[in-house]
Amino acid sequence: MMAADAEETGGRTEPCAPPGISLRRRSSDRRWRLRSVYLQCYFLTIATILGTGILGLPVTIAHAGMVPFLISFLVGFCVQALLIYLFVELLQKCQAMQLESLKVSGNRADRRAECIVMSPVTIQSPTFTDDEEEEEYEADNAGADTGLLQPHALTLQEQAENLQPNLHLLGCLFLSQPMSYAFSCILLFQFISIGISYVLAGSEACAALLNVSHVYVIPAFTWILTLAILLAHSVIQPVTSVLTFLKGILLIITVAVTFVVGSEVGQQSSSDFSQMGKPFLMGTVALGGIVNVMPLLFSQISHDRTQILWFRRAVLGGLATCTLLNVLWCWAVLHIVPQTSSAEAATPTNSSSPRPPSDHAHLPSNISLEDSEKAGEIATIPLTKIIVQRYHTYWWVAELIQVFIAISVTVSFLVMGSAMKHTLDGLVSSLWAWRLQGLTEVWERLFPNHHHICSARSFVKGSVSLLAFGIIFIVSACDPRGFVVMLDKVVSFSLNTEVGLFVFIMLRESREQRFQHLPIPLPVGSCTFSFSWLLPTYFLFAVIYDVLQTLADVSHHFPFHSLTRPLNLTESVSAANWTASV
Repeated sequence: MMAADAEETGGRTEPCAPPGISLRRRSSDRRWRLRSVYLQCYFLTIATILGTGILGLPVTIAHAGMVPFLISFLVGFCVQALLIYLFVELLQKCQAMQLESLKVSGNRADRRAECIVMSPVTIQSPTFTDDEEEEEYEADNAGADTGLLQPHALTLQEQAENLQPNLHLLGCLFLSQPMSYAFSCILLFQFISIGISYVLAGSEACAALLNVSHVYVIPAFTWILTLAILLAHSVIQPVTSVLTFLKGILLIITVAVTFVVGSEVGQQSSSDFSQMGKPFLMGTVALGGIVNVMPLLFSQISHDRTQILWFRRAVLGGLATCTLLNVLWCWAVLHIVPQTSSAEAATPTNSSSPRPPSDHAHLPSNISLEDSEKAGEIATIPLTKIIVQRYHTYWWVAELIQVFIAISVTVSFLVMGSAMKHTLDGLVSSLWAWRLQGLTEVWERLFPNHHHICSARSFVKGSVSLLAFGIIFIVSACDPRGFVVMLDKVVSFSLNTEVGLFVFIMLRESREQRFQHLPIPLPVGSCTFSFSWLLPTYFLFAVIYDVLQTLADVSHHFPFHSLTRPLNLTESVSAANWTASV
């Protein structure tokens, strides 16, 4: 297909034709460069998935136990793998649409070149004779891909190398206008919700390391990372890849040591399949979110079958790695931390350990996964308390866990924040092409000597991203103890709605007749695509269950709840904390 494109563009006989359009990035086609890109995609996938979900997941299995969690988690892994397969095809079609629009823009440039072919000026790229013609050219190129291509007199080859599909553009191409607006709203809501959960978890971890109140850490944690995303965006991905590798090593060490300590504890766990709903909902968060980052990662590779194939393998490999680490982490935590307070009380009498009962005398009775869920805490808090108070020999493990949390949440915030900025940039570019083009003239009149350093569009992009991070900071500062509630209710609802409804509609729409002519390097077979119906079945079921569960939990805490029969659903005390805070 790439050869056909080259023939189509290279075979033109007209003078002054623009260079052939090719999506291969010249500097990225070297083998060592491509391998580093694949490794970055692998590690950034881990950084995205292995975020705060792994911190809140063990808390939700307080009543269900290990076996029900394992079954629901493996089912979730299979559905997420299917989603990755299908979403890669959607990204290819989006980029093919951008390429097609760029070719149309190239034809316009050809016609302009024909009009001035007798000019003595040698044309390597579009040349302008006055300001009005330049503005007209910029407006044409700005609309080539709904505003994502950078104008400013770039050649078509350079524009082709900068094609970057994003979530907002996907909604504009494959959804109706009302659905596209709703999709953009749910995306912003989700990014802000996930950002809040990262700030809450990261501030608690950093506060434990610095031995200060987490309320004072929230401003520094939020704004230092925000400025890094906005001002040093080009170096975020290599840095986060290194930090992800480091946090993976820390997690493996932490899990191994936790298993060693757990073998001395001898804590027994129980399973209850009727309580499977809580880990099921949190599992959609612990393995979800990669769809939000895949457009950002996809922009690092070329429109080539081999590169897209290895990109898909890297993302699937990251998903499999996160699934394994999540399962081992939950298993290790259950070896030490009691599931409920009653289990903690029974530990001294049921344990066959030769340790005297005095070892448990100084342990508070409220250290359990159940009590941590009530308090809205992450799972590492009861784990570190038990290690410090019972097994002081392993005090360094508690510090290692805090370091792991701090690095993990920092990396996840950087990756998800970059994905949010990428989506907001696409939104601003889209609005700029259609409605805000006149701001460029106003900006150049106000700042005639600075518009080459910072254009009006760049300024608006930065301001919108800064506003989004400001909302994350304000909400985090107002509700610093709502971590589990934020993950369990808000993030799971928005994430499952995005995939189960909007992404599924985009996938079905991309198979319609008007998109059949788009050539893509790595299509999904019809047999595999037929399983796409599993996406709304799985994710919308999670949405419905979440809504019904929340309503049932809220009804339990009204004054008249004793007059009505409660719904037969899993109890979630975190929802009660949320209603109380409201």
